[in-house]
Amino acid sequence: MSPELIEAVRAVNAIEHVIGEYVQLRRSGVQFTGRCCFHADGTPSLYVHPAKSVFRCHGCLAGGDVFKFVQLLHRCSFSESVELLAARAGVPIDGFRPSLELTAKVSALKTQRKEQMQFERFCNDSIEAVNRRYRDLGGAANHAEDCLRAGESDPYIHDLAWDVLKRFRDFETRIEREGLCDMDILKSEWEQREVA
Repeated sequence: MSPELIEAVRAVNAIEHVIGEYVQLRRSGVQFTGRCCFHADGTPSLYVHPAKSVFRCHGCLAGGDVFKFVQLLHRCSFSESVELLAARAGVPIDGFRPSLELTAKVSALKTQRKEQMQFERFCNDSIEAVNRRYRDLGGAANHAEDCLRAGESDPYIHDLAWDVLKRFRDFETRIEREGLCDMDILKSEWEQREVA
């Protein structure tokens, strides 16, 4: 099997759609979660990452790409998984020559996955920045509360402690009000950034 055939089959079989035929998936940020079909899963421990085109179960530790999922599901070889996925997508294997349409589709899907990965990196960076700021302000607020509880008598330190607490509360309110970690808002920011 040629690498072009394998990539064409991978490109036309989005991992979230293939797994979604066997597992009820729910969106969780930029990925999907569901109950793993490879073990008795009481809580959703299967994560599907469309941008990276991989899955991972944190319960049974199964993981890999769309071909590995089919291999585990049907207990078959890699080449058999390629054949099954090719049949699912209507890609002929014998005498495979990618048509211009298929080549364009593979290229478009690769571009889409690349954009998805960039969006995910943007979200992760944004959320990590918010978390880091929240932790820093939270640590300072805890210290300020300790100073106030101890009955700090220096008016400058007393006022400084209240200012620190106010900054922490203001940031908490801003997270909620502006949706700093909300995926829809992050997506809107990403799209505006792309246009600019």
